[in-house]
Amino acid sequence: MRPLFFLLLLANVIAFLLLQLTQQFGNTPDRTAQQINAERLLLMDGSAKNSAGAATAGAALAADAAHCLEIGDFNVQSASAFEQQLAKLASNLNPQRRVVQPAPSQQIFIPPLANEEAASQRLVQLRGMGFTDSAVIRDEIARRWGISLGRFTHAELAEAHLEKLRTAGVQDARLGEYPLNSTRYAVQVSVDDADLRDRMKSLIAKSVGITLRACR
Repeated sequence: MRPLFFLLLLANVIAFLLLQLTQQFGNTPDRTAQQINAERLLLMDGSAKNSAGAATAGAALAADAAHCLEIGDFNVQSASAFEQQLAKLASNLNPQRRVVQPAPSQQIFIPPLANEEAASQRLVQLRGMGFTDSAVIRDEIARRWGISLGRFTHAELAEAHLEKLRTAGVQDARLGEYPLNSTRYAVQVSVDDADLRDRMKSLIAKSVGITLRACR
């Protein structure tokens, strides 16, 4: 009888332990699944928000780019004239000028003197100071009777020679593009008002060789 009693007791203990284990862990898989699903929902929601934010930012940038117009290409005089015309359309346009094609070289020069005789006298003075690579300018109307003190294809060399001249006391030396009016500029302007954009486009249409494009 005693072995049978102990077998029944052992069976009851095992059954009790199994019942406890079932009650303790039986709902865990459901809770875990719910937590995993919840995380997935949160991640998907965050991703959707980020995508929506990126799309909104992209649309805003596209709108800004559409409102920024670039007009070109001008030399320095025609760029200034066009900026004056823009100022008549609206005083708050604030056009920005950028170089789209630099001059092939730069010239250091003395601005035009009164006549050929004055230019020749100044040339003798400069050569006496050691600046032998000098010549009277005769072939450019805008700089005629000035003195050429050298042409340079590298800006660093031009700046260094200009500094040398000024250190020697040649304070009226200037640095400019060569050939004259060879630099090309574009004018950029941001216009939010549709009516003003239309008037600007009409102004550009009247200019020969001038194109309108989106800002880069």
